Amino acid sequence: MSERIDGEQERDDGEWRFSLADLEEDAEEDPVAEARPVEPGSPSAENVAFFLLGALGAVGVFALLLVG
Repeated sequence: MSERIDGEQERDDGEWRFSLADLEEDAEEDPVAEARPVEPGSPSAENVAFFLLGALGAVGVFALLLVG
């Protein structure tokens, strides 16, 4: 057994510290876990530029592979 930072000792007997039921209860009580609708927005110029750069790069790679 080795000692952890918080003073408790680690146990290697294969027992879990928390059960699945404990985790399910936490998920039900967590307000952040609720699904929020995703609202559309307008893309920024920087995001559009990187998207176009990636798309052009992919087309260039395919063109080099096919025409080569």
